[in-house]
Amino acid sequence: MPPRASSSKTAIIAGTLAGLLAAALGATYVYQHAPQEHPAAAAAEKVAARQEEQAVTALMALPELKAWAAHIEKVSEGRAHGAVMLTAPEQRVVEGQSYYQLSFFENTPEAAHLWESFLVTPDGKHILVDDTASDEVLSLERWRKESAPMDRVAIQ
Repeated sequence: MPPRASSSKTAIIAGTLAGLLAAALGATYVYQHAPQEHPAAAAAEKVAARQEEQAVTALMALPELKAWAAHIEKVSEGRAHGAVMLTAPEQRVVEGQSYYQLSFFENTPEAAHLWESFLVTPDGKHILVDDTASDEVLSLERWRKESAPMDRVAIQ
């Protein structure tokens, strides 16, 4: 009969095997309970990001915002810039239509100064002005007529 392994060797081997088994079971548990990426959620996030970008691009294409941004750059000698930022994470519904809530700011090294707030559809095709002073939502035409936004840059 061959000699038997010592009991300490057996204990070491048994302990090692038990540790490996515990590690494998732990890894399996973690893998099964780890958050999984859902392709549908990732695709929806990409669509939302693209729509937000479309809305910002449409807003920045307005002649008023182009003029404001150029004016801010010129007057500040490049120290300040015009910027459009999302001002609320959720979309706002006006007359059954969803809009991104965006604002145009003068962005200086010290602070950001609000010039105007807007509502823009995700496709960028419809833009409204969120007149916070009167708590009204105005069409671009009405805003242009009543507020004369180009006068902001013509005066200075």
